[in-house]
Amino acid sequence: MASTSVTRALRILTLVAHADRPVTLKQIAEDLEIPKSTAHGILRDLTQERFIDACEPVGYTVGLKAFEVGAAHLRIAGVSGVISSELVDLSRTLDLTAHYAVLDGTEAVYLYKQDPVNAGIQLASSVGARLPSHLTAVGKCCLAWLRSEDVPEHVHTTRAEDLGRLREELLRVREHGHATDDGQVASGVQCIAAPVFDPAGLRGAVGISFLKGGFPDLNTATEAVRESAARLTAKLGGVQR
Repeated sequence: MASTSVTRALRILTLVAHADRPVTLKQIAEDLEIPKSTAHGILRDLTQERFIDACEPVGYTVGLKAFEVGAAHLRIAGVSGVISSELVDLSRTLDLTAHYAVLDGTEAVYLYKQDPVNAGIQLASSVGARLPSHLTAVGKCCLAWLRSEDVPEHVHTTRAEDLGRLREELLRVREHGHATDDGQVASGVQCIAAPVFDPAGLRGAVGISFLKGGFPDLNTATEAVRESAARLTAKLGGVQR
C-alpha cells in the first residue's frame, strides 16, 4: 500500500498543477478532504523542495522542479520535441538565435536554444542560463501575464519608480503581444519575444537574439516570433492571448 503522506502529496501536486490560478490552502483541504494542518505541512515540504511555489497570500502554484522531474515524460510525449522543432524553424527562417524560457522566481530560465547554422557569434542565452526577468524580453512576456500585484516578487528591483515604469512596459507587452530587450542584458544585443500558452495558462516565451542593427526589418522579425509563439501555443493545446 502506498504511503498515505506520499499519496496526499502527489494528489496535492496534481490538483495545483491542473489549476488555472493559485489554489488556496482551504481549497486544497476541502477538495482532497484532508485536515488543513496536514495539507499545510505537505505544502511546506513541497515548497521547500520547489515542487510547489507559494504565492502568498493568494495560494499555491506548481513549481519548476515538477517540470524538471517531468522532463522524461515530456520527451516521450513529444512536447520537448515540439518546442525544439519550432525553435529550429524560427532560427532557420530568420537565420538568428532562437530560445524558449520560463519564469522561475525573479529570473527567466532558458530551457531550449537553437543557434542558426551560420552563427558566427554566440549570444547571451544558453540552456540553463538564468537572467533577471525584468530585463529580458522572454521574462517580460512572462511577467506581463501575472497579476499586477504579483509582479514585485518576481523582479530584483523594489524601487517604486522602477516598478512603475516596468508595469507600464508590461501593459504595452500585453497590448502588443510581444516584448523587447534593447541592450538591457547585453550591450549591443537586441531580443524580441512572444508568450506561449497551454491549457493552464502562460507556459513560457519564445524569443530571438541578434546584434543591434544585425536584422534590418524588425517588423518582419517581430511577426515571425509572434507566429512561432502562436503555433507552439496551438500545438500545446493553449489559446494565444
